[in-house]
Amino acid sequence: MTVAPGPDIDWQRLWFATRERQWTSLAIIPSDSGIDARRIAESLVETGRIHGERPVSLLSGVGVQLAGVHQIVDSIGEMNARGDWVVVQVDPISDNPSAVPIVHAASTALLVVRLGESLLGSARATIEIIGRERFLGSVVLGDSGRPLIRATP
Repeated sequence: MTVAPGPDIDWQRLWFATRERQWTSLAIIPSDSGIDARRIAESLVETGRIHGERPVSLLSGVGVQLAGVHQIVDSIGEMNARGDWVVVQVDPISDNPSAVPIVHAASTALLVVRLGESLLGSARATIEIIGRERFLGSVVLGDSGRPLIRATP
């Protein structure tokens, strides 16, 4: 019998670190353009599904314009109502301000920065716009795209 490998140990650590605080929906926010929130969101969802404590759903808010925000917000509420944890990926706030109400609809958020590439000003601006209290923490990605560090805001 061959067993498929599970998520990378770094993603497992990140998943369990996020679960240290109660949340039903988690917004993944890149600090800058060029950071792919999809990979982070997909890895966390995969890890959460394997853990199996409850269903984990992935929702994309990437590219959503203002007219479509209510549909994403409603989807978060519907998924939470049926008992799912929801991980929602969004664009950097500086690229798409329509991400702000989506992040506010989530119960918490995770800021993603890339080591040696992300601008400190962009990260600070995102935290200021969203509100420091809404953040679960931040993740620093290395060159490989794997999480290196998880820190609180």
